[in-house]
Formats: sequence, C-alpha cells, structure tokens
Amino acid sequence: HILRGVEGIHFAELSSKDVVRHSLVGRIVDAYDSYEENIQQ
Repeated sequence: HILRGVEGIHFAELSSKDVVRHSLVGRIVDAYDSYEENIQQ
C-alpha cells in the first residue's frame, strides 16, 4: 500500500467473509484481493 508508513493511517485486512451487510461489498473485496494477488506475481 502506498500509505503504509504514513503516521496516523491504519489498515484492517478483511476478507469477503468479514463483510456480511451487502453481497456487492463482498464482491468488491474479492476483486481487490484478486488484483493484489496478480500484482504480486
């Protein structure tokens, strides 16, 4: 993350299983996970 190391910024790593309010939010989390996995390869 670009903002890692910036004082006052904190992150919570969530998975789609943590998101229960709306299925769209879960799909967004999955998309970010997939994107980050592809970037690391």
